[in-house]
Amino acid sequence: MPTEYELVSSDLHYNYPYNFELGSGNPVVEWVHRHREGSRLQAGDWGAFADPRATTYRSYTELQDDKETVVDGLLREIDETGYDERLPDDWVRFLHRWYAPLRYPAHGLAMLAAYVGQMAPDSRITNCASFQAADAMRGVQRIAYRTAQLGAHRSGVDTEEHRAFWEDSDALQPLRELVERALVAYDWGEALVALNVVVKPRLDRLVNRELFGDLAHLNGDPVLRDIHFSLDEDAMWHRDWTETLLSFAVRDTPHNAGVVGEWVDAWTPLATEAVNKLAGVADLAPIALEPGAMSQRVNDAAEADVSRMLARAEQG
Repeated sequence: MPTEYELVSSDLHYNYPYNFELGSGNPVVEWVHRHREGSRLQAGDWGAFADPRATTYRSYTELQDDKETVVDGLLREIDETGYDERLPDDWVRFLHRWYAPLRYPAHGLAMLAAYVGQMAPDSRITNCASFQAADAMRGVQRIAYRTAQLGAHRSGVDTEEHRAFWEDSDALQPLRELVERALVAYDWGEALVALNVVVKPRLDRLVNRELFGDLAHLNGDPVLRDIHFSLDEDAMWHRDWTETLLSFAVRDTPHNAGVVGEWVDAWTPLATEAVNKLAGVADLAPIALEPGAMSQRVNDAAEADVSRMLARAEQG
């Protein structure tokens, strides 16, 4: 008997390959065909990929409901215990300057995941990318909610300033350029690699574990660390399903190893610059951490992800 995952996730894309009812000549059909069927990333049967978590809509909502219950409890604790009033003034200013604007790139990553899901050649890939987009919007909402809490509890937190911080701060401009360039990587395979192999493995680790994990705890904000611990659990699954997919793709079509490698090489310099610049703000926190070591940990871990993916492909 097929599993629930197999029943509700398999062979749902009636229009792949190139089987739209509108036919050729339609600009939307031609767009999809050019950037999906025409992608440099190819496989004989994309349906042979399986999400390592076997995520269905039912299992996803149950899992995330449990996580949100925990995070909601943390946010209620902030409201009920006067937590924000006890945070150091300098740390609140740091969050206002460097944490709140991150909802903008987080939204960009949600859009990227949605695009990958829309363009993917198989429904199992679409499902993973769509759930990832929902996870990304969860991150946007939690950053926005936490920002609103600070604005309600502490003076000097002007939410109208955050867009200007995102658009003008030197430390954020490489990240802004990276996200904006990734949003116009229309080949679905390149969009996937840019997002889930190069950008997110770095940004997730930097934000969830370093800046607003260890650094937050060091500066007397353990609840923020716990919130981002929950968001980082989502990020670990994003890396897991992507590694499984691309390992399968390389085993299926060995030429894909070179294609993925070229895309990784093309996107890594800007991603590394974005990490290095953003990590630099750790030196501005009331209790600072060394930015260079932070950047090194993040970039080394992302490079190890790629090595592990290719090793899995070689092992079969």
